[in-house]
Amino acid sequence: MPEVNESLYQHFQKVFEQHYNALCNYALSFTKDPATSEDIVQEVFIRIWEKKKEMIHAETIRFYLFTAVRNNCLTQLQKEKKSATVALDENSVPEETTGVAENNENTKDYKKHLRLAMAQLPPKCREVFLLSRLSQQSYKEIADSLDISVKTVENQIGKALKIIRAYVKDQKVLILAIAILINLLTG
Repeated sequence: MPEVNESLYQHFQKVFEQHYNALCNYALSFTKDPATSEDIVQEVFIRIWEKKKEMIHAETIRFYLFTAVRNNCLTQLQKEKKSATVALDENSVPEETTGVAENNENTKDYKKHLRLAMAQLPPKCREVFLLSRLSQQSYKEIADSLDISVKTVENQIGKALKIIRAYVKDQKVLILAIAILINLLTG
C-alpha cells in the first residue's frame, strides 16, 4: 500500500467532517432513507479518495460533493424506479438549515414549522432552495448542476421565499389568534 501524504489525509478528513452531515441530509431529501443516504455520501467520499485526490484541495469541492451526491441519489432512485424528486417529510429537513440549539423547546417548534413550510414548496423549487441554502451554491452553480438557466434559479428561490413567508405570516396570525382566545378564556 502506497504511503499516504499526511497533509492530504488531514485535509480530506477536514472536508469529510465539514460536509458529511449536510450531504447526508441533502441525500435524505431524495432517498427518504437514512441508511441509503449515508451509503451514497460515503461512496462519494470513497471515490474521491481513491480516484480524485486532486479534488480534495479544489475550491469547488463543496459544489462537486453536492452535485455528486445529487447525481448518485437520482441514479439510486432510477434503480428503484421511483420519482427523482421526493417530497420532504418531518424528518428530512436538514438540521443545518435551522442554526438553533437542539435542546430548546422553541427549537422543536421552529424546526416543525420549517419542515411544514418547506413541505409547501413544489419539488423542483424545494431542490433549488436546498441547494442554495444548504450547500450554499451560487445561482450559476445550481443552474449548471440542474441544467437550468440562472433566471430559473432566481425565480425558484423567489417563489420559495414567497411561499415560506406566506406560511410564516399565516402561522403568526394563527398563533396570535390562539393567544387572544386563551387570554379571553382565562382573563
